Amino acid sequence: MAHAGEKIHDVHARVPTDITTEALQRIGELYAIEAEVRGCTAEQRLAARKARAAPLMQSLYDWIQTQMKTLSRHSDTAKAFAIPAETVGWP
Repeated sequence: MAHAGEKIHDVHARVPTDITTEALQRIGELYAIEAEVRGCTAEQRLAARKARAAPLMQSLYDWIQTQMKTLSRHSDTAKAFAIPAETVGWP
């Protein structure tokens, strides 16, 4: 997810849009969960990821799919959004 976030951040730094802003906010929520569970046991991290991060990941995936329908596939934003599907293994 870090690589995807970097690509979206790079696009946002060049041309900030409402779409890239929201994407970064959503990714930030995932990073916040990771920060909270840092130092916890493996079992606690897994439980937090299943309970809290998994729904956010699904929501992010669904949101990206919706946004992709409105973007040119040649746009930098669309290219950056293609990264999560590759790195996370989304369908």
